Amino acid sequence: MGYREDERDKALEQVPLFVADPVQWPDGVRTVGIDELNNLGIDREGVLHWNGRVITLEKRLTLSFWQKISAVIVTAAAALVSLSTIIQGLAAYSTWACPMGLPSICP
Repeated sequence: MGYREDERDKALEQVPLFVADPVQWPDGVRTVGIDELNNLGIDREGVLHWNGRVITLEKRLTLSFWQKISAVIVTAAAALVSLSTIIQGLAAYSTWACPMGLPSICP
């Protein structure tokens, strides 16, 4: 996917190029040189490799105590709502099925 010149200018205005500031990087981290780019590779599944090793990024989701409590309450409420919906459906079916002689729980 290439850009026409006017599209490229518009794209750069919307999302400008990012220039890294190596001064803010941790100690021991440096830029990659042109001669080192042959260490970068990609396989048939689109997995990125550096010097033959897979490059992995992990983002973990951690919830605070109150977020966990809220998740439990919402899950319990959803379970109660689904249970009450099933019971209401069975009651409505029985009201309809009993007079018609269909299998149901008739009073």
